[in-house]
Amino acid sequence: MAGLAHAKAQGAVRILWGLLVASILIPSALLAVAAWQSRAQALADARLSAQRTTQTLLAQVQNVFETYELVMDRVEDRIARLTDEDVHASQTLHRTLQNIVRSYEQIGSLWVLDANGRALNNSLWFPAPQSDLADFDFMQVFKGGQRGTFISHPGNGRITGRSLINVSRPVIGSDGQLRGVIVVSAYPGYFRDHFARAAPALNYSAAIVRSDGVFLARDASAGPPVDGQHASGAFMQAVQNSTDGQYTSVSTIDGVQRVVSYRKLAKYPVYVIFGLGTDSVFATWQRQSVLFAAFAIAAMFGLASMTYFALARTRRARQAVHGLMEETFLRKQTEAKLVTAQRMEALGQLTGGIAHDFNNLLTVVMGNLDLLRRAKEDRRARLIDNGLHAVEQGRRLTQQLLAFGRRQNLRPEIVDVNRLIAGMGDMLTQSLRGDIKLELDLATEIWPVEVDPVQLQTTLINLAVNARDAMPRGGKFVVRTSPSVLANGQGVSIAVSDSGEGMSPDVLERAFEPFFTTKDIGRGTGLGLSQVFGFIEQSGGTIDISSEVGRGTSVTLVFPRAHRHPVAHLSNVAPFTAPRVACRLLLVEDNAQVRELARAILVEEGHAVIEAGQADQALEILKQDERIDLVLSDLVMPGDLNGLDLARIVREQWPRTPVVLASGYSEAAAKVVAEGFVLIAKPYRPDILTLTVAQVLSEARPAERDNVISLSPR
Repeated sequence: MAGLAHAKAQGAVRILWGLLVASILIPSALLAVAAWQSRAQALADARLSAQRTTQTLLAQVQNVFETYELVMDRVEDRIARLTDEDVHASQTLHRTLQNIVRSYEQIGSLWVLDANGRALNNSLWFPAPQSDLADFDFMQVFKGGQRGTFISHPGNGRITGRSLINVSRPVIGSDGQLRGVIVVSAYPGYFRDHFARAAPALNYSAAIVRSDGVFLARDASAGPPVDGQHASGAFMQAVQNSTDGQYTSVSTIDGVQRVVSYRKLAKYPVYVIFGLGTDSVFATWQRQSVLFAAFAIAAMFGLASMTYFALARTRRARQAVHGLMEETFLRKQTEAKLVTAQRMEALGQLTGGIAHDFNNLLTVVMGNLDLLRRAKEDRRARLIDNGLHAVEQGRRLTQQLLAFGRRQNLRPEIVDVNRLIAGMGDMLTQSLRGDIKLELDLATEIWPVEVDPVQLQTTLINLAVNARDAMPRGGKFVVRTSPSVLANGQGVSIAVSDSGEGMSPDVLERAFEPFFTTKDIGRGTGLGLSQVFGFIEQSGGTIDISSEVGRGTSVTLVFPRAHRHPVAHLSNVAPFTAPRVACRLLLVEDNAQVRELARAILVEEGHAVIEAGQADQALEILKQDERIDLVLSDLVMPGDLNGLDLARIVREQWPRTPVVLASGYSEAAAKVVAEGFVLIAKPYRPDILTLTVAQVLSEARPAERDNVISLSPR
């Protein structure tokens, strides 16, 4: 018996030693696997970040070079009918070149040369100095027969002494001979600023490189391009295989290993390169690994302790493990929230860089439209295509900004507050509900202010949404403007008030606190009023809020008076073509201008269009006219019924009549799709509108609807 007991004890000892060894080896192995996977994930995240940042930089640089092309088009049009003597003597041309340079931050100077490289006119001095640029590389290339745009080797300007990049184009006479050269001189520092705005807060490198490896511009840490210094052999080998891709190499400039992403500009022998240093990427991974190791050591100690003390302390050990697991879970949750916040910060910075690019897009649109008015017939198609391309880019950027644009830099303009608020009537109405009355009390005489108009509109819409949520049973929303007196001068006051539930003193005290909200989970972020506060403060204004439970809330914004006059801005929409159909169609749209535009598009496509301004009016028409083939309705409309309510009634009472809904933004859009209705996103292109109508008609009753005639696209 004793021998048997001893054998059992020895067996128990061996089991305990085995468990002790396993408690050390297994967590160590798991830690090694987790660390390796975490390292691989960190490297994959770096590659993805480099690829996305390269795409952002590519779009920015592409637009800059397209701006150069547009400017050279404009200059070429101005000198088309002038002799060299006229160009040299034209002070008007000199002022035009000066105005162009002042309008574009990305241009340092403009030059017009004759066929021998002699400076005829420029944006810096008048008359142009007697400068002979015949030895410049672009002159040699153009004399050799090249007729396209040429991007020169970077260097210091012969006159200004500043580091610059020359983008030039030959001017060809009617006889096919070189008549002169237009030169756009750009400063690499402009691109360095773009790099700093778009790059994440890590050790990075960024550059613009010609296809032959010559640096055109580099990030601030690398400094300006140096003569004789070219891109690495790894880059040259990579671009031989593909115009865009990634590779990992050690920099010949600073010896840092980086994950490098590169992409080629369309129509130019130029690449955008962006690299993230693996040292900074792995530094984050190492910190995480140390944290994981600390957890693993604690786990090993706990397992070893439980094994060593065996059954006597099983319950306490289990409780300790349970507490450790709960603490680990809470800590991981906190870490996950921190990682999410950091990612949102990076996304906000990238969005700000994309939004900054809108100026270049609008420049392309306005410039092409201006040139279109006096362009020759053979150039009009190109100008129209350029404008359409810029509009499409703007549409895509707008969609991105709707999701990420809360971190864009302010762009203050001289704004007539009354005109801006009056023009927001429809937006404010749509932000409220049908049972909330909107009142605008605008002072007859008011000073202009200098603010970002988009942010001011966003602020007023945020306040309208807050007021809407504070008035669940309806009420009144008032926007009032008036002159105001500030401590340091005159100002303009915008008072926004509602007749809602109001706030208690403790809630009012925390109203501007970030992430504080009294709304249900999922209905509010707690960032609205804090963003309003930040915008007002950044704009040099003040904000005051007062509220009383049961008597509503009033928010007063005060901006200092601007001493300049507002500047008018142009807005244009490029035309599109679309398929054509013929039917009898009921158009329901409360906005008269949108309704007129939609009607013109549909009538041009052969439709018989009947108009209604509200859902109630549309129902009356449907009851009186049984020949309606299709109903096209806006989703958000004033009155008791909106577009979705109308669609439901039509589906119930006229089930054979299809309904198409349109909306720019609405919380009900998801319900529209979920209930099986067709939804067109505003702004819609004419071809999308007509094609959607034709498709819905063809799917509704193709065999019975003899009066519907499908036509091929024009």
